[in-house]
Amino acid sequence: MATQDPLMEIRSNLSTTTNNDWTAGTTGGGAELQKKIDAMVVDFINRDVDLTPLVARKPMPPGNVNFFWPVKTDLGSTGKAAFYSEGATGTPYPSTMVNLNATPKSLRSDYEVSGMIKAASQGGFYDALEGEAKDALSQLKLVQEQAFICGTDTNAYGFSGSYNGLLQLMRWHTSNGGDTEGTAANKMLDTTSVYGVTRAAGTTYLDVSYVLAGTIGTSTGALELAHLDRAVTLSNKHGGKGHERIFFCSEERVDEINQLLQPQQRFAGTLNLEGGFSIQTYKGNAIIGSRFMDKNGATNTSSWDSSTDADNSMYLLDLDELEFRVVGGVDAVHIPVIGLSTATRSDVEGGWFKTYGVFVVKKFRTHVHIANLTAPAVP
Repeated sequence: MATQDPLMEIRSNLSTTTNNDWTAGTTGGGAELQKKIDAMVVDFINRDVDLTPLVARKPMPPGNVNFFWPVKTDLGSTGKAAFYSEGATGTPYPSTMVNLNATPKSLRSDYEVSGMIKAASQGGFYDALEGEAKDALSQLKLVQEQAFICGTDTNAYGFSGSYNGLLQLMRWHTSNGGDTEGTAANKMLDTTSVYGVTRAAGTTYLDVSYVLAGTIGTSTGALELAHLDRAVTLSNKHGGKGHERIFFCSEERVDEINQLLQPQQRFAGTLNLEGGFSIQTYKGNAIIGSRFMDKNGATNTSSWDSSTDADNSMYLLDLDELEFRVVGGVDAVHIPVIGLSTATRSDVEGGWFKTYGVFVVKKFRTHVHIANLTAPAVP
């Protein structure tokens, strides 16, 4: 039995004479209809995107516009634990912490049709108002997905004024996830401002872990299973063991990985998802492809280019350390509009969907950037 699209269902309900009382201050069917709208948004917002449904959406703490959280930078000047003689004393060594600060952004998607177009399309094969609303909501989720991945890089799929995405956040200055890096060419020396702190030699808590392909300073290299193995090992050693993690890359890179895995099936597996979908895994970590990852690249063939706008990178992401913080519960909230204003009394109907929030990487070293990769061959 075919199911009705949630947006079509809500439009059908709005066309009936029951359960559609939207007049301010009145009682009746409004509450039940609001439940239908909420279910429609949740159902539709997760379609056709790959990363967004995997990122936990959490409320901003009450009373806050910005999101603040502490990050431990060390456990004290000396170890807190030590063997001691009977009756001896101990010495506390307080940890050092830095507060990070994420500023939310406002995102909206508008739609509108004229009164004549709405009237002409009612009862026909195509409902113009429903179609425009559907397009607006689809655009909202796609723009947010692009922002999560590419952030502010407009040469990739990012947007001016966006929050930082993976393209800006999955970088490092001088350390490999906090571990000392002895090879100068391996140091990206990124100086992006991350949650109120500029990356520098003394901010290793902002450095992701990394695995480098090819010959750094000379040439890129093809992806190897050894790179995936090393990424898992680094994440494990830096605190990600037991966390929910995914390999995240372009759709073309997924094809390349599948070809690498064919003779190594003992390391690969399949994860079954709701709705009958299945995805490939490697060492228990899902391999997720996105059409917006083919411009997230970083290489060093003479010096570091942290944004090549080409398919030169893939990530091992620690989903336990990724969040989207929502301000005041405003997440794909629908605002209906009839007419532009009471002054102009325009013969139009529409509205917009809006979200207030910010994409957050709470801890960096458990994420791994596999960089300096040669772009996958495309048949």
